[in-house]
Amino acid sequence: MTMFNPTVGIVEGASYSDPFAVPVKSNDDDIGKDAFLLLLVEQLKNQDPLEPMSGTDFTAQLAQFSSLEQQTTTNDNLMLLQDYSATLNRLSALDMIGKAVEFDGSGAGSATINGDGQPVPLNFELADNAQEVVIDIYNDAGGRVATLELGYHDLGPQSFNWNGKDADGNALAEGHYTFEMTARDELGQLVTSSVNGGGEVHGVETDPANGNTVLVLVDGTRVGIDQVVSVRAVS
Repeated sequence: MTMFNPTVGIVEGASYSDPFAVPVKSNDDDIGKDAFLLLLVEQLKNQDPLEPMSGTDFTAQLAQFSSLEQQTTTNDNLMLLQDYSATLNRLSALDMIGKAVEFDGSGAGSATINGDGQPVPLNFELADNAQEVVIDIYNDAGGRVATLELGYHDLGPQSFNWNGKDADGNALAEGHYTFEMTARDELGQLVTSSVNGGGEVHGVETDPANGNTVLVLVDGTRVGIDQVVSVRAVS
């Protein structure tokens, strides 16, 4: 009598899926502490009873879990500190409303002609003594309206009172102006310099792009609170 032995066919391309496997994200190499702990428990449940995990390996994995948990807690605390710092900045900025601030112009100073006949201070700082200091003043359209040749100045913070007039001696209109400066020593070499702007704070805003606090000056200039170098009462 011939016995019929069925054969098991093999289907090419088929794959086996472990029903007890813990799903992981294929596009993310980083896991959180909860996923890490879940993986560790599953590893213990499915280990070979004849070759269980050694105590050293288990201790090492627990140490990794502890380190991951501490890192997560540290990140959470840093986020809280950033939020707290941002809140303090906004509260400090509110106290600046109605006061005059001087700020780092990052290469271009700020000046405002109010039409009251008072001189306009142009603040700058020199890294070394300068034989010749030249300041170019520009209007809102970017056109140069005046060039001031100030001669010799010592190193350190300096301030020059500009009369608010153009190159022909005519009084300029009220408004916002910017200025740049060039300084050279006795050999004609450039001297490192920086310029500061200033104005009265009219309001406070929050930059929607990064959440930073921004001061709005009377002339419309917007200044990050981290650029402010001095604050004083308006005289």
